[in-house]
This record gives sequence, C-alpha cells and structure tokens, in this order.
Amino acid sequence: MIIEIQKLHNELGFRISGEIVKQIHSWEYSVDEKVFREQLETGFYKGRYPISPDIRMFMEMAEKKGKIMPYYGAGGSSGACTYKFQITNDFCCLFKVKHSLTGDVFELMLNSQIVDANTEIKRESEMQFSFLPYVTNEKLDKPWSGERHKQLVCKIFGQEYKNLKEWDNWVEEEALSSRYIYNFSQVSMGATGFSVKVEDTETDSIVDVTDYDDW
Repeated sequence: MIIEIQKLHNELGFRISGEIVKQIHSWEYSVDEKVFREQLETGFYKGRYPISPDIRMFMEMAEKKGKIMPYYGAGGSSGACTYKFQITNDFCCLFKVKHSLTGDVFELMLNSQIVDANTEIKRESEMQFSFLPYVTNEKLDKPWSGERHKQLVCKIFGQEYKNLKEWDNWVEEEALSSRYIYNFSQVSMGATGFSVKVEDTETDSIVDVTDYDDW
C-alpha cells in the first residue's frame, strides 16, 4: 500500500489512490450511516447537532432515495473526518482518519513514494453531502452526484504554506521526518475543502495554518 508524498520549496502534498481510497470511503460511509440513523431516530447524535424539522425533512427525502445525509452543522457538508499524516523514521507513513463526532479511528501504515516536481498533485474540493437536490428545481451547473473522488489529496500550499513557514517551531529540513503530524479536517468552505493544522511532537504545540481569507 503506497502513499505518494511531494515536498517542494513552497508546498507539501500527500496523495492516496486505488483500493486504499475505497477502504477509506467505505469506513467513512459506515460511520456516517451510524450517525445518520441515530439522528433520524432521536433528533441528534449523542446530544450534539440537534436536527431542525426542515433538516429532518431533507434527511428523510434522502433516505427515501436510498442515500444517507448525516447533519454535521452548517459547515459540515463535506463530512466530519480529519486525515492525519505522520512520516515515520523508516520513511513509511502512519495514516489515520478520525471522525470528530464519534471518535472512531481508521488507521493504516503505508509505504511512501516521493513524487518529483514534474508531477502535479492537484487537490479539488469535494462535497460529500448536499441538500441542494432537495431545495431547488433549478438546473445546476455542477449537480451533486454523491460520488467521492477516486484519489485522496491533502496539500499545504499558497498562503497556508507561508503561514507554516512563519511558525517558530517549523524546521524546513525536518518536514519529512516523524517530528510533524499534518492534520486535514473536512469543511465545506475554502478552495480545498480542508482546514489545516500541524502538530510538533517535540514541543507538543499545534499551529492552525488554514487560509481563512479564502473562505
């Protein structure tokens, strides 16, 4: 099982493809379905994210069409998972997916493959859940299909990488070491669909490098 890693002077990217992505999406779906069923039954999940009558109506419409649509708040249409990457000393990568609401964790140890600068690792935002088909009869330019991307791409670039370089605990030469844990949390805002935090395991400190001006 391979994860592709690209480190350039102004960006850092991770890409996972193939069967691993299918495993990730299958796991995410199982957790989302658990949340969705409990929300429909009780009106919330473990006391969080109470469902209004309007939201419940859309969720029931989705269920009748054989879909799930858990509610994770106004900004949660992309899901509630955080993707964590930590490169190990033997240059593998410990990859974790944590569901922020349930606390469930999916974990894999992946072999790393470095990608050179001639190969572009491009991140496209993704909407996992959408109420749009149920609130409009207008023809949408890019209608929501419910399909997930075939690749998982997580990147720090542009202003976010500038923010990272300004952090007192950032050591460029140790970017691909076990010192740092890179966290990408699903959000429905911004160009990439992620908020980004970096942990420094040496000092137990965390920096939020998200480009909120782009939201």
